[in-house]
Amino acid sequence: MATEKQLDRRTRRTRQAIKAAFVSLILERGYEAVTILDVAKRADYNRGTFYKHFVGKEELLQEIRSEFLLGFAETLLVPYEGMDLVKAEDIYPSALQLFNHIEKHKDEFQALLSVDRSFGFELYDVLRESMRRDMHIIMDEGSPALDYEILLSYQMSAAMGVILYWEESGFKYSTSYMADQLIGLVNRKMDKITFKKIGLCQFQP
Repeated sequence: MATEKQLDRRTRRTRQAIKAAFVSLILERGYEAVTILDVAKRADYNRGTFYKHFVGKEELLQEIRSEFLLGFAETLLVPYEGMDLVKAEDIYPSALQLFNHIEKHKDEFQALLSVDRSFGFELYDVLRESMRRDMHIIMDEGSPALDYEILLSYQMSAAMGVILYWEESGFKYSTSYMADQLIGLVNRKMDKITFKKIGLCQFQP
């Protein structure tokens, strides 16, 4: 008889197979053309199994979106746990984490963008809110006075522009190369960043 732990593992495996099948079908056919039966067949289950786990494809898409956004938000602070500040030129680890997360989940990323390109704005909002809540940028002494919210919006827009270019290019560059490029672009005038809250982001999509 299966234990509760084995059932949980089986449930996670089933849900993951359904998600993977759905993503692959979106990339092949487009979201609107994909049916529940298509997803169930691709995942090697029947429709009854699908409906045991998801109400429909809208709920399935929402769960994929929420999981991606949560992982994306959590990447920023992971490399700096226990630190009070870091020099701007030393934030490469968090930039690399962002690109690594996208590369690891690039099928989901592309599928979500194909359903709605405004998903890029959701990523932008996650980045900006995380920076606003958990960090504070300190500019070089002598830098011109800037409205902080405008500065933050500019920096996060630049980051998202680089990320979206990478996706549009078919991910032709390595994550380390993209992280190097992003740091070179956005950190030319920053001196250091102090952290207002240490630990993982509490973002709830």
